[in-house]
Amino acid sequence: MRISRLIITAIACMSITSTQTVKIKIIAPKQWNDRKAILLTREKGFAAIVHSIKLGFDTTHLRMNADLVPDLYQFQVSQKKGALTFFFDPGTEIRIDSTNIANSTVTHSKSNLEWLAFQEKVQKPSDNRLNAYILEEGRARKKSRVDSAQYWIGQQALEREKLWSETATFIRTNPRSYVSLYLLKVNWFALKNKGLFEQLDKSLAHHRNYRLLQERSKGIARN
Repeated sequence: MRISRLIITAIACMSITSTQTVKIKIIAPKQWNDRKAILLTREKGFAAIVHSIKLGFDTTHLRMNADLVPDLYQFQVSQKKGALTFFFDPGTEIRIDSTNIANSTVTHSKSNLEWLAFQEKVQKPSDNRLNAYILEEGRARKKSRVDSAQYWIGQQALEREKLWSETATFIRTNPRSYVSLYLLKVNWFALKNKGLFEQLDKSLAHHRNYRLLQERSKGIARN
């Protein structure tokens, strides 16, 4: 019985660390052939996972841990302006904007469409409002209007609460989305007590982010 348990544990560990071939298509100007590019994760508190790519191939096959996609990645090209932040699904296609990599077009990624929808409907409007409140606070401080400055500080706090509320709504509405999984991870400190992890679909359970949140949820339960 003990041996059987050890075998099961070993198989589980192997499945967690298994790798897969992930395809990505990058359409770049022909004069960029053989130029180096990198695909990497960029998150505070997490070490970057970097993949090197040489441009000029119709399709690039990356060997990646099976639990690392779909997720938020950044794409950069050597000695070229800008960096593209996008949600990487296997089979994603990037059409490079040669003037600024950040403006490149991403297709064949369902997760990236969901990410863009969240950015356009939730994140960007909130950022715009928050920046306006910060600007008003600065103006009030320059004129030594203490009460006014405090008001705009309060508006900033309310805006952050509103953003977390709308983020929680997005997660509840999209329980099968890897974007929801990512958003819950990066906003865990604000959303951990809303029971959102339990609402995520079990189809996400193979992902590294899901296992991370599962451990965090256990910690809450123990407390």
